[in-house]
Amino acid sequence: MPSAQPPASVSSISPDPSSSPAPAAGASGADSSNAAAAAAAADKDKPRLTEQEKKNNHIASEQKRRAAIREGFDRLTELVPGLEGQGRSESIVLKKTVEFMRAQLQERRDLVSEIENRGGRVDDSFRR
Repeated sequence: MPSAQPPASVSSISPDPSSSPAPAAGASGADSSNAAAAAAAADKDKPRLTEQEKKNNHIASEQKRRAAIREGFDRLTELVPGLEGQGRSESIVLKKTVEFMRAQLQERRDLVSEIENRGGRVDDSFRR
């Protein structure tokens, strides 16, 4: 005989705690083994990437890597004096960046010496 209640919609169904027992605190290893087996089975059901998808993923990753390198060189050309408006030869950017950094470090050493010559004290963290 049919039930007197109308069927519940999927969104309104809530689990009845009395209908299924809660797992015991000391659940057996069989439960975790079953879960691992189910996960392994689900992995086998996942579609594998085709060779073309793998190739496309590799190309996209390489393009992203190259874009990051380009952005880094562009940033250096903004920061290092003498590189503005020049063509972007990576070797020139690197060479000029090294020259600039060496000049900055020498200027720092000169300033530390000047402060000490005038009787000032410079914290060791500024000597590096």
